[in-house]
Amino acid sequence: MLNSEQRTIKTALSPNRLEALTDGVFAIAMTLLVLGLGEPVLKGSSMHQEFTQLLDMWPKFTSYVVTFLMLGYMWSMHHWQFSFIKRADSVLIWINILFLMFTSLLPFSTFLLGEYMGQQLPVLVYGGNFMACMLMCYIKWSYATGKYRLIDTDIDWHEVKIRNMTVMIGIALFAIAMGISYLNPIVSTGIFATTLVSSMIFSTLRFRIRTTEIDSKTVEI
Repeated sequence: MLNSEQRTIKTALSPNRLEALTDGVFAIAMTLLVLGLGEPVLKGSSMHQEFTQLLDMWPKFTSYVVTFLMLGYMWSMHHWQFSFIKRADSVLIWINILFLMFTSLLPFSTFLLGEYMGQQLPVLVYGGNFMACMLMCYIKWSYATGKYRLIDTDIDWHEVKIRNMTVMIGIALFAIAMGISYLNPIVSTGIFATTLVSSMIFSTLRFRIRTTEIDSKTVEI
C-alpha cells in the first residue's frame, strides 16, 4: 500500500511539457496580433495624406502594443511561477489549459478593440478577457503553492504574497476600467495601458531588489 505522500509523488508529472505547451501558445498568440493591423492601404496623393492615413490607424497600433507587452508580462509571470513549481498534477494541467484558452482568445479581443475602440462593448470584451487570464494565473499559483502542493518548502512566502497582491491589483484596475467604459471607453483603454506600464515597472524593480538581496546574502556567506 502506498501512503498519501507516495501516491502524490507517483501521480505528479513533470511541468516541462506544460511549460513547452504554454510557450507555444504564447508565441502563436503574439504572432497573430500583428494580423489585426491589417494590410495598410495608402491612397493619398501626397506623403502628408498617406502619413495621416497611418495615424488614423492609432487604435489598432495602440491595442497591438498594449496586448503584446501584456502578453510578455504574463509570460514572464508564468515562468516565474514555474521556476518554483517542481511537479504538475491533473488539476494544475487543466487550470493551465483554461489559462491558455483565455490567452489564445486575446488576438480576437485585441482586433475587436482596435477596430471599435470608441465603443463600450469591445472594451468590456477586451478587459474581461484579460481579467480572465489574470484570474486563472492567480488560481494556478494559489493551487500550486497551497500546502506546498507542487512546490518545494524553501520558497520565499513574502515574495509569493507580493506577486499575488500584484495580480489582484491588476484585476481590480481592469474592473475599474471596464466600469469607466460606461462613461468613456477611450479612458478605459488608457487605464489598461497604465496598468501595463505600472506592472512592468514594478516587476522590473522587484527583480532588481531580489537580485541585490541574493547577491548581498551570497557575499555575507
